[in-house]
Amino acid sequence: MTPALSFSAVAITENVRRLNELTVDSHLSWAAAVTHLVPVGLLRDLILPVTKHASCFAVRDAEHLADAGFEKIILTGRVVDSESLGRLRRIADRTVMVAVIDHFRHAELLSQCAVQSSCEIQVLIEVDIGRQAAGVRPGQDASLLGTAAAQLPGLRVVGVFASAHDPDAKYEPADVDAELVKIVTIAEHALRSIRDVSAECREIVVSISTLRRPLLQDVRISCLVVSPFVDFAFETPLVALPPCVSLIATVISRPTLEWCVIDAGTIVCGDMSDVRIHAPTGATILNSKSECSTLQISGEACDLRIGDPVRLTVGDSVQLLSRVRLS
Repeated sequence: MTPALSFSAVAITENVRRLNELTVDSHLSWAAAVTHLVPVGLLRDLILPVTKHASCFAVRDAEHLADAGFEKIILTGRVVDSESLGRLRRIADRTVMVAVIDHFRHAELLSQCAVQSSCEIQVLIEVDIGRQAAGVRPGQDASLLGTAAAQLPGLRVVGVFASAHDPDAKYEPADVDAELVKIVTIAEHALRSIRDVSAECREIVVSISTLRRPLLQDVRISCLVVSPFVDFAFETPLVALPPCVSLIATVISRPTLEWCVIDAGTIVCGDMSDVRIHAPTGATILNSKSECSTLQISGEACDLRIGDPVRLTVGDSVQLLSRVRLS
C-alpha cells in the first residue's frame, strides 16, 4: 500500500560507514537519530553493527529502538503524561535510558517513574543555545537544576545536551564551523557549572543535522546525535548513490496525456515545494491537495499507467523522514 517510505540499503550502508570513520577519527561516540518509521530489520542489519546507541524524540520511537536491540537510547523529547511515563519505565527496565530535561518538574516525573521499578534513568541537562526554544541558561540555572535532579532517587545526572539540529537552515562551511563552536562553548560552560554535582557528570552530547569532517576533530563532544541519513554537507560523494530515504506513491488516475494523479499529497508530505519526482524521469509536480498530487508528465513518464509506482524525494533524506506523517 502506498504512500510508503522506501530505504536504500546501499546508501545507508555508505553513510553509516562514513559516520563511523568520522567519529572514530574524532574520538567520539555517536547515537543514531531515528524514528519508528525505520524498519527494525534495517536498524539491526545496518546500524546496530556500527553503533549500539540511538536517539529519538518520542516514547513510541524509544520502544521501537529498544525492540531493535539498542543498548542505550537518548530521549530528547519531554515525557510528562502518566501513560508515556509508564511506557518509559518499561523501556528503562530493558535498556539504558538517557532522558533530556530542562525543568525540575521533568526530573520529578522521571524519578517517580524510575523508583516504581527500581531502574535508573540517566539525565542530561539541556542548555539554551540562544534560540529560546528549549533548555536552561548555562551557569546558575543549569547548576541549580543539575543539583536538584541529582538528589532525586532513580536519577543520575551525567552531563549536558545541546541541539544544533536545524535541518531547514542553509549554511556555508564557515557558518557551520562558527555555529558548532558557539554551541559547544555554551555546553562546556554549562557543564562546568554543574560539574560539582557528580563526578560522573562529564558528558557533552550535541545533536546536529549537518556534518563537517575537519571541525569535529577540534571540538570537545562526548557523543554526537546524528541521523544515519544525514547529509554530508560540502563533501563530494565518492560514488553516485540513490537517496537514503524516498517516498513511493502510486498513479491512481490518468485524466489526460499530459497529466497523472498520484496518492501522495500534503497530508503525507507537508509542504510540497521542495519535493521532487526521482523516477520516472520527465515528471514534475503540477499541484498538490491533501491526499493527492497532479504530475505534469513528459518523456519517460509518458508511459505511466494507473497502478504504476512513482518515487518522490527531497534534497535531504532526513527532512523527508521527519516530514512524512504516516499513520
